Amino acid sequence: MEPTKTFVTIQNIKKVALVFFLITGLAHLSSSALIANNLFLKEAFIASKTLDIPFILTGLIYGFASLRLTLADPETDHKTLDIILIVTIILVLAGLIAVNLIFPDLKK
Repeated sequence: MEPTKTFVTIQNIKKVALVFFLITGLAHLSSSALIANNLFLKEAFIASKTLDIPFILTGLIYGFASLRLTLADPETDHKTLDIILIVTIILVLAGLIAVNLIFPDLKK
């Protein structure tokens, strides 16, 4: 039994999301280390502020792709599960953007 094209596509999305998650996570942790050591503060703050949402978003996409592959049967179509996972990602992304716009700097 061969898995459907959707199943293979989700496997590929999971692989790509893992690569981006690792890259953005490493860059985000590096900028945090630079901030903690008072090195390149301006650049590190910019990197830290811009990488938080992509880091969380790629983590969500990787996690939900893994969840989708685990919960779903490869031979059948699961549109309801796909819709629930996509809506969850969109709501979390909208919430993160709203929080970043409402509370841009908590130190002030």
